[in-house]
Amino acid sequence: MKKLKNTFELIWTAWCLFSATIIILINLPIITLLILYFGKEDNQFIDYYLRTCTRAILISWGIKMVFIKHPNIDFSKAYIYVCNHRSYLDVLVGIIGIKSYKRFLGKEEVFSWPIIGFLANRLGHIPVKRQSESDREESYQKILNVTKNKTSLFLCPEGAIFMNDRLLNELRNGAFRVAIESKTPIVAISMINAGELFPADKIRIRPGKCINYMSEPFETKNLSLSNVDSLRTQVKKELLKNLTAHYPEGKYPIEFNPNDYKETVYLNTLKKK
Repeated sequence: MKKLKNTFELIWTAWCLFSATIIILINLPIITLLILYFGKEDNQFIDYYLRTCTRAILISWGIKMVFIKHPNIDFSKAYIYVCNHRSYLDVLVGIIGIKSYKRFLGKEEVFSWPIIGFLANRLGHIPVKRQSESDREESYQKILNVTKNKTSLFLCPEGAIFMNDRLLNELRNGAFRVAIESKTPIVAISMINAGELFPADKIRIRPGKCINYMSEPFETKNLSLSNVDSLRTQVKKELLKNLTAHYPEGKYPIEFNPNDYKETVYLNTLKKK
């Protein structure tokens, strides 16, 4: 039975990769023309078109996105959206779930990938550089400028996909510092089932439902940098509340051997280079 299941998943994954490639190739000329015309402007039409293409990809994958949004979220306003990082689906969640123009934070090497790198650069998304203190400061200032210009930002404060069974790993301070310095509210997105549908440690796509809770905005206008820790704690508590409701044992239902643990997919890739 397990062998049959694995065979089905491999066939389905092949179909998903094929269908996504076809959808991207069909729409790439139109997207390219829109990007070349509008440049890096916060254009709602480009955002809507990208959401439509992403929905088509997810339909072909058999993945249904469900968003449970707090009524106080107003997409005409800028927010910093933060989510747990368990899957490559997180970018698709951000594209579809946030119904306004937004910038993404991504690993630097993604910006050199074919097609994806071109789109990321032309749309003004932000590469994260961690090689040195000056690189990190440069990335931080770019993020800060985006939020000060009242553009929404989507990022994962865990920083990488940790292949362990913890529901949530330690959150880095950057997103919370930026939120306070730019006086931009934070919305926490709790992604449920994303890691099972599109796990980060293998190329495997499964049909199913991905549930996403979008929290009430955490206001930052009256906070100072001395409140970074308390803001991070509040957001972490919100994420864990929704994750624990779906994973009551307090961990992901995966086979996990700490002795074989590789810290992250991202760091493991770097070690091989």
